[in-house]
Amino acid sequence: MSCCDVVIGAAKGRLYRILDYWSGDISTPREDTFWDGTEDIMAGTGWEVNGVTTLIFRKKSHGKDIDDRWNDWHLMRPSHVIWARGQEHGEYVHSLPSGLDSSASATNKPSIPLFYTQDEIKYHGFRGQRGYTEINFM
Repeated sequence: MSCCDVVIGAAKGRLYRILDYWSGDISTPREDTFWDGTEDIMAGTGWEVNGVTTLIFRKKSHGKDIDDRWNDWHLMRPSHVIWARGQEHGEYVHSLPSGLDSSASATNKPSIPLFYTQDEIKYHGFRGQRGYTEINFM
């Protein structure tokens, strides 16, 4: 996810968080404010019911940050939207077995059993854990 403007959110019951991030390379995205940028989320809400998270937010289409500036040409076309969800305890998705996968060790005991904690921003895996789509926001 190099050079991507990112919105990351999480919800637990009626508690939620939705923040504006920038991913400058393949490392973990950082909040825009870390890079001296601005938080361009104008409004949002979220909730989680029976393991299903719903997040709704409004973000400025003409933000103050250089990478947040869309012009009318961008707004009239579908946007490339990348999505991902976190790893679930006991249901890890790795392209090569890791120390967390039971088949990866002779003892079937990972060295850090709770490496992936709930609602933490960390590697999300592949296959059904991430994807992309095109959305026309106009």
